[in-house]
Amino acid sequence: MPDNLACVVAGRRRVTLFPPSQLENLYIGPLDHTPAGQAVSLVDFHAPDHARFPRFAEALRHARGAVLEPGDAVFIPSMWWHHMEGLEAFNVLVNYWWRQSPAWMDTPMNALMLAIMSVRDLPPAEREIWKNVFNHYVFDYDEAEAAGHIPEPARRALAPMDEARVRHLRALLLKRLDR
Repeated sequence: MPDNLACVVAGRRRVTLFPPSQLENLYIGPLDHTPAGQAVSLVDFHAPDHARFPRFAEALRHARGAVLEPGDAVFIPSMWWHHMEGLEAFNVLVNYWWRQSPAWMDTPMNALMLAIMSVRDLPPAEREIWKNVFNHYVFDYDEAEAAGHIPEPARRALAPMDEARVRHLRALLLKRLDR
């Protein structure tokens, strides 16, 4: 989720970037158990199996790449997928990550995991209803439309988020999840 600045200190690296729109074409592996802590593509970039991963060719059409020398840096925006390859036996890469959202915000990955756990496997008709609920309260959220009829002090989770509201919601969720 964070933005990333990767700088080559020694050696050379080839970086390939894929825009977020290529998610479906990258064949991402497990989300909840990964070797490096982040979900990765299951495609072997050196020998892609196009029979097993046919949409990967489309991802490559949208890819941007560069070879980085010592002192070169690449900015990897949040949610962009990347493949980093060392081109020499000895390589040093220094990364700096930062979030553009406040530190008190939770990660969208936690919300995704909760949605997978509680929404994804609902019957299709119920899932469609929840899709509309998520659009109304999250993706297309308009406070005046969704909460304008509620007095401001009573809006709670429908009011703009701040550290205190997030702390309260987190405690509520933890209590509900610990059953």
